[in-house]
Amino acid sequence: MPEVRITWRSADGEEREELWPSVERFRLWARAQGLRCAWTAYCQPPDATGDDDDEWLVLDLGQL
Repeated sequence: MPEVRITWRSADGEEREELWPSVERFRLWARAQGLRCAWTAYCQPPDATGDDDDEWLVLDLGQL
């Protein structure tokens, strides 16, 4: 399964972008850390070449 790119903003305004194996793994980690954050998960389209120039599609978003 391809990785997902997750951008998230903590309650204090810090913004981060990370690659995760899945959205569920990110949510489990964030809950275990006690994070309060808003996040957006992105995936590459099936026809992506793997270049950084490829567009990422919004997969999911939420708040914890």
